[in-house]
Amino acid sequence: MNMPLVDQHAPVTDATGRYQVRRQLELFRIQEDPHLIYRGDEHLIVLRYLQRRVAARPSQLRNHIRRVYLAIQTRESAHLTGALVDLMLVLKGRGRYLLNRMLEQSGPLLRKDHLKLFETALLCGDLAPLRKVEQGESILSNGGLPSLAARR
Repeated sequence: MNMPLVDQHAPVTDATGRYQVRRQLELFRIQEDPHLIYRGDEHLIVLRYLQRRVAARPSQLRNHIRRVYLAIQTRESAHLTGALVDLMLVLKGRGRYLLNRMLEQSGPLLRKDHLKLFETALLCGDLAPLRKVEQGESILSNGGLPSLAARR
């Protein structure tokens, strides 16, 4: 699912070159941005970038939170579901206040059955209900079975 920074098959024009440079600069800028909420125009590229950051360093909570907020901001429910699954897997039953806040803000964008499963997992502190959530954009789960759940 990695998106190349430069499309090697596209004919290079001035507009294409400027766009590719702008995308690369945006990825550099996001690394230094101290805000949790993204304030740029390259939403999908930054979502993919944050996925890669979470995969590389799953314990960095800041990247998880930025990913959830960006998915909410862009109304990308599949990305939001995956980001919440990954966040819950990393927290392993801790961070109930944070997770409750994230679920409250995410509620309108999530499928009702998924929201119920997230709430159940949060209430009981057990990650087993997450196995029933579609995990398409989750990067820390493995085939619908939370990979970090076994390490709990």
